[in-house]
Amino acid sequence: MIQRKFSGRLCAWSCVLVASISFQSGIYAEDVIAQDALDSDTADIAGGSGDGAVNGDPNAPVTREEFNRLADQFRLRYPGSGEVTDSGLGEASRLPGGKGGLYDKPFLGAGSGPSAYLGGYFDVEYRDPESARHEFRFHRLIPFIYADIHERIRFATEIEIEDGKDVQVEFAYLDLLLVDEVNIRGGVILNPLGKFNLIHDSPINDLTDRPLLSRYVIPTTLREVGLGSFGTLTPPESQVEVKYEGYLTSGFKGLDNDGHVAITSTSGLRNARPHKSLGDSGAFDDVNNKFAGVGRLSVSPLLGTEMGASFHSGTYDEAGDNALNIVAIDGLVTIPEFTVADRYPVGPIELQAEAAHAFVERDNFAKAQGVADDLSGYYAQVNYHFMPAYLTESVPLLFPDDSTFTAVYRWGHVNLDGYVQRRSTIGLNYRPVESAAFKIDYQFNRGTGSAPNSADDDAFVASLTSYF
Repeated sequence: MIQRKFSGRLCAWSCVLVASISFQSGIYAEDVIAQDALDSDTADIAGGSGDGAVNGDPNAPVTREEFNRLADQFRLRYPGSGEVTDSGLGEASRLPGGKGGLYDKPFLGAGSGPSAYLGGYFDVEYRDPESARHEFRFHRLIPFIYADIHERIRFATEIEIEDGKDVQVEFAYLDLLLVDEVNIRGGVILNPLGKFNLIHDSPINDLTDRPLLSRYVIPTTLREVGLGSFGTLTPPESQVEVKYEGYLTSGFKGLDNDGHVAITSTSGLRNARPHKSLGDSGAFDDVNNKFAGVGRLSVSPLLGTEMGASFHSGTYDEAGDNALNIVAIDGLVTIPEFTVADRYPVGPIELQAEAAHAFVERDNFAKAQGVADDLSGYYAQVNYHFMPAYLTESVPLLFPDDSTFTAVYRWGHVNLDGYVQRRSTIGLNYRPVESAAFKIDYQFNRGTGSAPNSADDDAFVASLTSYF
């Protein structure tokens, strides 16, 4: 219980906070109490006089009647009442302690401030390689946080938690929306290099594992600290949509002056991603104080069809002497559902592909340290969506109207300076709703050149993934 043995504002503030907890009144912490009201009206309570005193005893506990009077006086908000206080962002500085207090945050202002959204996805897998132990893996838990700070300012971030313990920032950027053609983005951005890096979420994709290309040549998730612009160059009423993204960034980290190497024939560019550490260079550090550039241009002549071209250009070594230039192309074609013999529905069918080549410049020092030469890769994939009508009719509880199966085939190939790996994957997934999937895949792997024997291990993979 609250005792009247303190004085001044401290007592009044404690009365409101502790009483709100004790009575479980549901008053929100973000509600702001105007300081001038505290100055005049609560001093009587602290001093044991006025309406707030109980029989003139300054040590008497606060009663429910007194608490309700305080709540009405300070216009606090009760859940479910629909009542909104007149406090807002501008009054945050009037809280005891002034700016920087625990509750002095714009997103805690009642009826004001940005609107934030929390979501994400998770990915649990079962893997059974041919020559290794089978295992369950809690691969990913990815919380999303998005916020509309202003009608023209938006913030977005994803926090990646891998294997239940490794926590990293996947992206975190601020958008300034100007016009359709030109908008500004800055922060930790997802590189618009190829298409898959932009749409790598597990619930979106129809196979469990990402393409070999997206592991070694354009290693997902590829992100950098940078600043640039994005936009749509065609008017909203146009059937054709042309989009672009372009950013100035920090660049890859492949070699430092002490001889630490991150671009190799076994890992490609995966360990040279900007968020990785290299020698004394920490996560997202610029290894050579030279800018890089990345950009993508896409054309969509109709819904479900898109062609894109992208690049990344910069230097990868601490001395800034060796260039790393990557070019990529990607495409998606969707064949809408059609009917055979006026009776049997077929599709829709998606055809997608992506290819990239990394041109790695190497001086004598880079060669001596073992930096890999050029890297390249591609993949092509077919997705066939279907749902037998008899399943939705006979077992609607398991197969609701929106559910679907997808049969998938993907062929992938990478050449990492003589380390060659090919993978053929067949898969089937079931989606009770579009945002959740149960996947089963089988991978046929083949390695040649300098690839180790493990590159030939076939594997059965299954996974469960969903947005939330």
